[in-house]
Amino acid sequence: MSAVFNWISVLFIPGMFGGILLYGMVKKAPIYEYFTEGVREGLESAATMLPFLLAIFLGLETLTASGAMEFLERAAEPLLRLLGIPRELTSLILLRPVSGSGSLAVLEETLKAVGPDSFIGRAACILSGSCETVFYVIGVYFSVTSVKKIRHCLPVGLICYAAGVLGAVWICNIM
Repeated sequence: MSAVFNWISVLFIPGMFGGILLYGMVKKAPIYEYFTEGVREGLESAATMLPFLLAIFLGLETLTASGAMEFLERAAEPLLRLLGIPRELTSLILLRPVSGSGSLAVLEETLKAVGPDSFIGRAACILSGSCETVFYVIGVYFSVTSVKKIRHCLPVGLICYAAGVLGAVWICNIM
């Protein structure tokens, strides 16, 4: 079975390209023109999203370098303790809505410190896998679409994020 999956993975992308080219030739479609149009639209989307992405990453680095992230961790600790959330998850909880890659780095450090089979390690993994990067999604998706009124998106996104955090800790508590 392993050999079958290996061959499928090796042939999947070339097979997709070949299938698309064959389908286009059968339909007599201008394949190259469609391809270059798609590349152009992709570059336009990337150019539109770039300022928003740079703003998010610059803000995140500023928070971390200035010590504001550490201050936020200390300020949030009493509330998180009241909710039964371990202190070790504070950085991950504060960073996850902003940056997926940054929160993965925090997750890695957390797992190195406490281990993946600990309560904190399991809760951190569930939290990382089930909670969305709210600010990143709003910044990227609304920068590309024509939607300008995002008034309700942020509160709903943060409420859902809080439910995900509480759910991750709750699931680990009952397991």
